Amino acid sequence: MKFELNEWKTQLTDEEIIADIKKTAATLGKNYISIATYKSYGKYSQTAIQAHFGTWKNALTLAGLRTERNSAELKLISDEEYFDDLRRVANLINKKTVPYKEYRKYGKYSAEYIFSRFGKWNDFLKKAGLEPTGFIKDRITEQECFDEIERMWRLLGRQPTSTDIIKAGICNYSIDTFKRRFGGWRKALEAFVEYINATESEYQSCVSEPDAIRNSTSNKSEKENEAVTLPKHRTSRNINTRLRFKVLARDNFKCCACGASPAKDPSVVLHVDHIVPWSKGGETVIENLQTLCSKCNLGKSNLT
Repeated sequence: MKFELNEWKTQLTDEEIIADIKKTAATLGKNYISIATYKSYGKYSQTAIQAHFGTWKNALTLAGLRTERNSAELKLISDEEYFDDLRRVANLINKKTVPYKEYRKYGKYSAEYIFSRFGKWNDFLKKAGLEPTGFIKDRITEQECFDEIERMWRLLGRQPTSTDIIKAGICNYSIDTFKRRFGGWRKALEAFVEYINATESEYQSCVSEPDAIRNSTSNKSEKENEAVTLPKHRTSRNINTRLRFKVLARDNFKCCACGASPAKDPSVVLHVDHIVPWSKGGETVIENLQTLCSKCNLGKSNLT
């Protein structure tokens, strides 16, 4: 009997892989199958699928199948199964940690659902017995995230979306920064709104500038002090993020004087300004604040 090699197959096509994915799903009677399920019943390897389509989700999309597990399917996956897969990816990339982007590339499960179940990415890594990523982005504070959301909201004149961050590139941080800290972009927005609506005082209490100046004049002569007439304040001159955002939202992220908006002209810079100047006794309260563009604000300063 003559021994011969199998017929040489020059190129595996996208169509062949997609056809086999469809066939596997139909055989199992499902409109969603995981990569693990396909590896058990399908013909081709995960490596081949990644080489052709990048991700399993892309392959499912082209096959016309559901790309995400439903809530009932997700609940059936145990924490330990997630940990095992994370450790598998760590071994695959030969590291003691797994960056989020690497897991999205090689992991079996939805990285987004991992955030909803375990919270921060580094918490997930620790529970699996792996080391945190140590990324500088992990050290970005919650307040810095809120300040960035407020800046984007002001720039767009509307609620920023994940698409604005990923495709428009208007954010100083990546979408992963918000996912790691809050568990997802939507959760970051919810935390921001909760922060804005918090009942704590909007007005920072501290020794006001006139009081400080007044105290510094205490050693002057009585005649010199008579010439210093400064108003007393119950609020700080500083306008915090919470109060600034409330004023901007009330004014529809437009200049109250000329109507200019960054949403229409990206060169426009909006400021929140005291209507009655703080130096003349105006308080830092929402009734005494208005939105002005930098040009109108400068023009007002020249007149006062």
